[in-house]
Amino acid sequence: MGSVGSRVAVLVAATLVAACAAISQQKAQAPRADNLEFHNLRVLPPNITHDELIATMRGFARSLGTRCNHCHVSNPPGSKEEFDFASDAKPEKMAARTMLMMTRNINANYVSKVDPHGQTVTCFTCHRGHTTPQLQVVETPQQPAAPQPPPQP
Repeated sequence: MGSVGSRVAVLVAATLVAACAAISQQKAQAPRADNLEFHNLRVLPPNITHDELIATMRGFARSLGTRCNHCHVSNPPGSKEEFDFASDAKPEKMAARTMLMMTRNINANYVSKVDPHGQTVTCFTCHRGHTTPQLQVVETPQQPAAPQPPPQP
């Protein structure tokens, strides 16, 4: 009976070692660029990884309080993919590209020159969870009028 128990223990140990080796090998691989999977990337880098793309899209969705269907066209029911991500049929997708380029420009050419802390403008900076920017009017105290010279007699 002890022989059977030791065989089971060896088998379990070998399985765990093989599983750990497979996980380690998988983690050691550099993230692959999925550019063959993605089509019609015009603003995002062509070598973006799947995880980076998904994180970017989730950031857009959270910042605007939307879901994928805000910018992406839905495929007919029964299709392999839920959305036609490459389609440019929705004007919101073009607006998103324009806003992304605007944000990059603001960060590179303005914010980086005045903010020593490395903060950046993001979609959330203006949108605050809404599809349209939520502009805040900041009132400044009125400056006293410059003294006027006395009238001439």
